[in-house]
Amino acid sequence: MKKLLTLTLVMLLASCSNTIVKPETVAATDGLATVTLIKPRDFTDINAGNFGIQSNFEQSVAKKLAEALADHFKAADVTIDITFTDIDLAGETRFNTHEIRILKDLYIPRMSFGYVIKDIAGKVILADTVEIKDMGYLSKRLFGMEAKSLIGYDTRMLIEYFEKIVY
Repeated sequence: MKKLLTLTLVMLLASCSNTIVKPETVAATDGLATVTLIKPRDFTDINAGNFGIQSNFEQSVAKKLAEALADHFKAADVTIDITFTDIDLAGETRFNTHEIRILKDLYIPRMSFGYVIKDIAGKVILADTVEIKDMGYLSKRLFGMEAKSLIGYDTRMLIEYFEKIVY
């Protein structure tokens, strides 16, 4: 009985040591733009599908969004901190021998986030919490590098939102 209890305890400890702790936040900074994803595992759709490990995909999404925002705000001499609470990427991941992302008008991109835009001196210029979506995302073509990006429609939607409110 004592050996069985010891063996059970050892197996329980071994299984606990292999437990992977999922990060609560994922963050990326590029120049003057900082992007944070709060609990990305709970997002509506930020599924890696067949594009690799989920945590790496989440980090890649944060990095690409930070790069796009940094490029957009580069000439404005401002910093932006944006915190996403939900993302529903354009399309839907489906299983078909491999997991693939299907783009249809039905699967529109959506984002919920809060942001703070500051000037170089650190004075808050603009801050808000918003939800955005692009119901006609497939009616507008992507060009250049944007067309090759997995989240091209999503980054375009985000940049178009900031073009409307900042400029």
